[in-house]
Amino acid sequence: MRKLAMALLAVPVLVPGVVPASASASTIESESGSFTSTVGISRVENVGGNTILYGPEVQRLTGAFSGTRVATGVMIVHADGSFEARDEGVFTGTVDGRSGTVEIDGVSKGVGTSGAGQLVFDHGTGGLTGLRGQGTFAPQFTSSTTATGTYSADIHFTP
Repeated sequence: MRKLAMALLAVPVLVPGVVPASASASTIESESGSFTSTVGISRVENVGGNTILYGPEVQRLTGAFSGTRVATGVMIVHADGSFEARDEGVFTGTVDGRSGTVEIDGVSKGVGTSGAGQLVFDHGTGGLTGLRGQGTFAPQFTSSTTATGTYSADIHFTP
């Protein structure tokens, strides 16, 4: 169960997106930082030898993104200890000195206490209106419900 809960923490990344080029978009910036995550498991199902976990996640981000992301996700843990996960969440904070919210969705895969994933940024509000991008993250699980890790992203603001 510990590995299952830890794998849910890898959910901080969604389907990789392609950032369309636009003549009126701002320059793409490469950003990076770190995060800590706490996950709650609200439901567990066993289906065909797989364990499926559902639950909320709260992340604290530092670096280029400074603030908190609250997400909901699902993770499938296979009998061999590998996992795959996806989540959808909203980040509230600042990016490049601009304050607001932006949706950050992710997908990830891994084995045991580590994984890797991809992020997509879109649907910003306030000062983060027009924020778009994609990135990667790498969590390291520190307990059954917590993780730390790093992220990097290429972002830009569209009008």
